[in-house]
Formats: sequence, C-alpha cells, structure tokens
Amino acid sequence: MNLKNFWAHLRLYDRLTFAYLWLTLLLVVFSPKPIPVRERIIVSHITVSFIIIFFIYWGQLRSKTHRHYVSPRWLRFLRDWHPLFWFTFLFFGEFTYLANLVFPYWIENSLIHFDLWLFGQPPHQFIETHASAWLVEFMAFAYWSYYPILLGVAGWYYLFRAENDAHPNAEKMTFIDITNKLCCTFYLCYILFMLMPARSPRHALNLNEHLNLNGGQFFNMIATLQNYVSVVGAAFPSSHVAVAWVAVMTLRDEYRLAFWSLMPLVIALTVSIFILQYHYMLDAVAGVILALVFEFFWRRYYQRHVTFISTNLQPSLATRRAANSLT
Repeated sequence: MNLKNFWAHLRLYDRLTFAYLWLTLLLVVFSPKPIPVRERIIVSHITVSFIIIFFIYWGQLRSKTHRHYVSPRWLRFLRDWHPLFWFTFLFFGEFTYLANLVFPYWIENSLIHFDLWLFGQPPHQFIETHASAWLVEFMAFAYWSYYPILLGVAGWYYLFRAENDAHPNAEKMTFIDITNKLCCTFYLCYILFMLMPARSPRHALNLNEHLNLNGGQFFNMIATLQNYVSVVGAAFPSSHVAVAWVAVMTLRDEYRLAFWSLMPLVIALTVSIFILQYHYMLDAVAGVILALVFEFFWRRYYQRHVTFISTNLQPSLATRRAANSLT
C-alpha cells in the first residue's frame, strides 16, 4: 500500500497524533533555547511515529491487502487505543520542557491575582482553614475519578458500540468517534498550554512544602501520583476538567441516566482541582468553557458533516450520514 492510500485510511485521531508529534518535534529541533532533553524528545517522537505506523499497518491495513492475514486481537486493541497511551505516558510529561518553548513568559500572575481578589487572602490559607479532612478526601476521590470516567466512557463505546453494519442509525456515536473527540480536546489543550503557559499554584507558589491538608487513602494516593507525574506548566486551561466534561457530555443523548449520574461527580472534579491547589480557579472555569464551546462545534460540524474515510465508517453508514447531514 502506497503512502497516499495509507494516509487516506488514517482515522482523524491518527492524523492529529502525527501532526502533534511532528509539530512539537520541529519546535524542539529549531528552538534556540537550551532544552535539557532535546535528544530524548526527538528520538522518542520519531520512535512513536514508527510504532503508530506499525499498529496501523499490521493491526488494520494488512488484513485488507492480504486475504489470509488476520491481525491478533492484542494488536487491533493497540491500533484502536494508541492515542490514550501517549497522553498518559509521553505527551503530558513533556510540558515541563515544552511549556515555554513558544513564548518565554508565564501568565500565572493574572491567575493568582484573580484568586486573591476572589478570596481576599491567599486561597490555600482559606482552604486550610475551612476544608475538613472528609471534604479533602472527597475532593481527592473526585480528582481521581477523572481516570475511570475517561477510560469508562471510551471502554463502553469500545466494547458495545463497535463499527459494523448492524447499527441502524448512522448518527450514533461509535468508539472511533469518541476517540476522535477526546483526542481533539487533548490536543487543543496542549496547544493552549504552549500559547498561554502557566505553572500551577503548587509550583508557582511553592506550595508542595507548605500546604497543610489532611485526607485519607485517596488524598495520599493522589499526592503520591503527583510526585511522579506532575509537570511544571500546563495549568491553563485545565485539561483534567475539559476532557472529563467532554467525555461525560458524549453520553447526554443516548445514555441520559449515565450522563445525569456522572454529572455531579464531574462538577466535584471541577472544584477539586482548586481545593487541592493543583490549579487556579480560572483554570477550572476555562476548562468548562472550553469543553462547552468544543461540544457545540463538535455537534454542529463533526456529527453533521463527517463523511470521510478516517471515521472508519462502513460505506453504507457513511452514505447515510452524508444524506442525513443535508436534511
């Protein structure tokens, strides 16, 4: 299969992932700033690009060109889920080095001043005074719920809403649709991180050593996790909030009971990023606004007008979706 046909069969999230990998790679290569891990980023991005090509070809395309080849299930799984692996293990962790790559400033002074104006004192002092141990523990649980919400929504569509001709309604969301949607949200947040770089309160105000909060098991687990995966930068807007809202709003039309059941938890998650001082108040607000605006444009344009092969729809479904978008 030649390069043109290979590109034509990519899903939207494949194209977005390649674009992000090589955009950040070129920024690192041509940046005049000293980057401590420049060589590691270059090698890792090139390596990941080849790994994705391997997943796509051997997990999907080879079965179309070789009659007797059937890709193993584990390889098809990696082909479908690969973007979420990169978000977890590679992309977000790089922002310690990428946040200031485009603009050499931080915007958190404005975020700090807003919090001071809103509370009349440093927010962490207000939180230490008024947040009980059970509230902190609940906020830690809400913060942690981001991971099961994200994986749960994607996993539901993967297990029960696979692409096939059995779907009578071409307008229903599929696993590839939801993965495209999540990837768009992640990458939009990542671009904004570089355009509006901001450090979290724990880094900008050095709160890790001075924040006096007490909780239980979830609080200790989140604190331990942050010691390993926390990055300097990538605070505004909160991708934690934006992605959680986008994932849950996906359920609104088809699974209304699940949507309304999860919404209070997502609201608590939105508050938790501030209570635990991983973000400023405006980070949470911006994350919600970003999710709502993104959802509006997604429904207006993607769900009505997507007819290209990168959605991986069967031709009959793609034709019906195109017809529906014109009515």
